[in-house]
Amino acid sequence: MKYLLIISFVSLAALNSCKTKSTEIGGYAMFRGDARHSGIYPSGEVSDKPHLKWRFKTNGYVNSSPAIEGDHIYFGSADSNLYCLDIKTGSLLWKFTTGGAVGSSPAIESGTVYFGSHDGKFYALNAADGTVKWTFDTPGEKLYSGKNLHGMEPKDSVFVDRWDFWLSSPVVYHGKVYFGSGSGYFYALDALSGKEVWKFKTGGIIHSSPAIAFGNVYFGGWDTYMHALNAESGAEIWKFKTGVDTVIHNQTGITGSAMIADSMLYFGCRDSYLYALNALTGKLAWKKYNDGGWVSVTPVVSGDKLIYSSGSSTLFGALNKKTGDSIYKQNLGTATFASPSIAGNAVYQGTFSGTMIALDVNSGKTLWTFEVEAVKQDKYGILNPDHTVNEKKELAIKEKSGGKIRGIDFGLSLGAVLSSPVIKDKVIYFGSSDGKFYALE
Repeated sequence: MKYLLIISFVSLAALNSCKTKSTEIGGYAMFRGDARHSGIYPSGEVSDKPHLKWRFKTNGYVNSSPAIEGDHIYFGSADSNLYCLDIKTGSLLWKFTTGGAVGSSPAIESGTVYFGSHDGKFYALNAADGTVKWTFDTPGEKLYSGKNLHGMEPKDSVFVDRWDFWLSSPVVYHGKVYFGSGSGYFYALDALSGKEVWKFKTGGIIHSSPAIAFGNVYFGGWDTYMHALNAESGAEIWKFKTGVDTVIHNQTGITGSAMIADSMLYFGCRDSYLYALNALTGKLAWKKYNDGGWVSVTPVVSGDKLIYSSGSSTLFGALNKKTGDSIYKQNLGTATFASPSIAGNAVYQGTFSGTMIALDVNSGKTLWTFEVEAVKQDKYGILNPDHTVNEKKELAIKEKSGGKIRGIDFGLSLGAVLSSPVIKDKVIYFGSSDGKFYALE
């Protein structure tokens, strides 16, 4: 089975005149670096296979992507903590415990770190010491669920989607912090006080992270729409509908986040399409089918290339960003759900089988592969020498378990990398489902 703008006319000159850390391209302050989610980091590539600089152990999956401020690096863990480490040594500076798993990637602005938790609260902490500045209560968090989900039986039963890995990660922009929630509401809060400025109700859970450009905020959700709202007022500018699966709810929903390059908005969907829209009008420029596999990642642009990877189709490739035509592609032999990042001439891609891969931006050729600790243990004994999964062994174990062991369990047991890497000063930072956070150089 396959796993799978009224237009806001804001001048670019005005936007450029009021840049903050969160709006600059190529920063480190939030998911994918900046408010457009560019995924490009101002560091030279790590062209030779790196070695472990340090690692830090938590007591839960680390699906959260890190944010960096000075010598501090921040990330969340399913053990309910947000962590702050010394970036040079990996030593713990402080941690803050919430009432639920921290699947949100933090954002940092003006000495404050912002993030959400599965306890249904949104937090603003002092970035220096982890003390609370304010909290905001949403109606609550939950995972996506559906009847006969992914074909699971009994058909009339409702199942929780264990592939719903992340919470919406915040963006800070012009004094407001923006994020989605499991309640179906999208929020804009005053960044200093935490008071609600506006909220917008959608038809489903919002676990993608918002992107901001042209005075608009863009986000997708389980209601199958990509939404564009005026960032100041919350007024709807446009919405774009993606595919719907009303039978087993497999090929439906936007879990990945949008990224904006020039005037175009790019995003993937569980309907197995990668979309390119005009960011101002919402008009479709092109869409690309992905052989049935979910496109859960946020793509990245390099020159004329839109680079992406996707779900169980195991594809990694580059498309012409203007036309959607293929430039190159290869089969990685493993599913991918973490978003790729670029530094120098290399793309860094985490995989569901517990590896971090570096690939050449221009050719897609694999440069090196790094294994997390859980890969070496290979709990179920399903890996081939080239890090691909032995499907026959996997199927045999599934059948022997009577359905108790599923495809997701294999990846998590191997230390699936669901955290998108951040590269700074030629060091690569990311988390893994083996509960560890890694720094490679």
